[in-house]
Amino acid sequence: MQDITHDFETVSPEIWRANEEKWKERLLKLQNWHKIPLINSNASHNLSDASLARFRGMVQDMHNPEFYFEEFEVFNSSTNEIQTKSGKFTDTASILENEKINYTENLKSAQRQTMVVVSLPGLNEWAQRIEDEKNYIKHLENQPNTSKRLNAPILKRSYDETEDENAMEVVEGDNKKHARHVEDTKDQPSSVSREHLLNFPLPDVPSKSCIVKIYDDSENIKINDMVEVVGFLSVDPALSGEFQQEKNPLLEPMVESEVETITHNPPPSLVPRLHAVYIKKLDHCNPLLKDSVDEESLLRDANTSREHLLKALSELLLGDRLAAEYLICHLIACVYLRQDTITLGQFCLNISNLPTQKYPNYAKQLYDIIKQFVTKSYYLPLTVDNMNTIALLPKKDYDCNRLTSGILQLSKHTHLVLDETKMEQGRLDAAGVQNLAALGSLIKQQKVEYDFKYYKMEFDSDIAVLILSEGKSLLPSDVHVPLRPEQSSLEIFNAIVEAATYYLKEDIMDMIRVYLTRLKLVKFTIGEDLKFVNDDFVEMRSKSDSENPVTADDLHRLLVLARLVSLSRGCSTLGKECWDITKRMEDERIGRVKNRVAPTL
Repeated sequence: MQDITHDFETVSPEIWRANEEKWKERLLKLQNWHKIPLINSNASHNLSDASLARFRGMVQDMHNPEFYFEEFEVFNSSTNEIQTKSGKFTDTASILENEKINYTENLKSAQRQTMVVVSLPGLNEWAQRIEDEKNYIKHLENQPNTSKRLNAPILKRSYDETEDENAMEVVEGDNKKHARHVEDTKDQPSSVSREHLLNFPLPDVPSKSCIVKIYDDSENIKINDMVEVVGFLSVDPALSGEFQQEKNPLLEPMVESEVETITHNPPPSLVPRLHAVYIKKLDHCNPLLKDSVDEESLLRDANTSREHLLKALSELLLGDRLAAEYLICHLIACVYLRQDTITLGQFCLNISNLPTQKYPNYAKQLYDIIKQFVTKSYYLPLTVDNMNTIALLPKKDYDCNRLTSGILQLSKHTHLVLDETKMEQGRLDAAGVQNLAALGSLIKQQKVEYDFKYYKMEFDSDIAVLILSEGKSLLPSDVHVPLRPEQSSLEIFNAIVEAATYYLKEDIMDMIRVYLTRLKLVKFTIGEDLKFVNDDFVEMRSKSDSENPVTADDLHRLLVLARLVSLSRGCSTLGKECWDITKRMEDERIGRVKNRVAPTL
């Protein structure tokens, strides 16, 4: 295995192309991918151009395919030899000083798909820290950067620019007459900002971006998928849109505007390119989990993890054990089935009656603990100003020909915490009303509507939404739990937060983190013997009246909750014990809602 690892450190695009199947097979057998540098945890300027590297993230956008020279001939004027070379897995041709490309014959073109991948939005600090500890390679800091060159021919043309193969040409980076070099652009104001080029979904969150080029048509990659890409790094400064060849408008029509060219070709120092040799879709991004799943031991140990979590959450929810039980169910919930227009598994929780008069920042303090448990999360205060100004929905920018991110463009299993306690007096404008409607659609249907200006398109999502409010939320929810704090806990809440931080040692935290992620991946089955469910529902219907009706929706909510109650206790099937616990929880919760708990002072 050592030899194989060494091979992967030194393999080049030329060597890989010579026997692609063999190399891919060896890659899939490689036990330790950490030897292949992860761009997320290592600065790309410390990695060599054309070396093998990895990037992990979410697919944020897909661009038009680009054409490239899969095969081309090179004539050596010193030896009079003709050699065939390839542009696969590279953006620039390795041409010697005495070599010249034959542009007139024996050119074979192909196309590759281009997608933009951003580091996982909302990845919490603890997860990033573990990722960095696993993947940071110290010796790369001392490695000379061999990519600083501006003289290699660029072997690509955009899909829009190329109507047929004959229209393709090579952009020569050292053509001083036509290329715009650093010296020419120093005094010109940049037409686009760094934030525009990076285009991250979440504002003010440090992230990285990477342009991935895909050669295998069978890769069924979709927007918002979580992926890990292994490929050859391309960081030649000549790839920047600022250095692209200027065109003569009389001879060649302007297909792209300057801002579009720069947007699609950001500086590689800011957004590196990766020519994919393998793409792995990810079911989760918890760095504590191993690839192999021992489901039996997970379910066996689930109660231990649950008790630790229940104790911590009960304290943080001011002694309210019922609210803590519902919060655990919320934290392990995810969409497990989509069929036609039906989405099953979402469990939006609204916890109301928060003690904001005594503790104005209670919701944020609660979130700061929750984000220590979950892998990805984002806190959004629902202020009038936020609702009127932030971009929640992704939107197509036709000037730049790209999808501009919105906050709701998130990968699956991200936890979105909405703080309604920050809502103040004010008026929502049209954008604010649209944003509230977008949140409502996400909660009810787990869909996010992308704005393509001339039409709108719904994308499936799987985002757990927790609403923290004083009264019942303005937004819809699957379950509403009014908080019932203990007076003694109210008096010492700040001390409780400190004690919880002390109690939650790293080993306990890691146990809870694995527990919450794993339970989303466990396959839950409903047995055939559900007579106890049927009998109870018949009895509930018989006791209902016009003021307290019992409908099929109530049964559906009970079954969704029973699934989560069972999973949280390490059961992969529904049994009578967990069903009875679910009924007791719902009876107590509905009693609270009907009795309208007085606001907490």
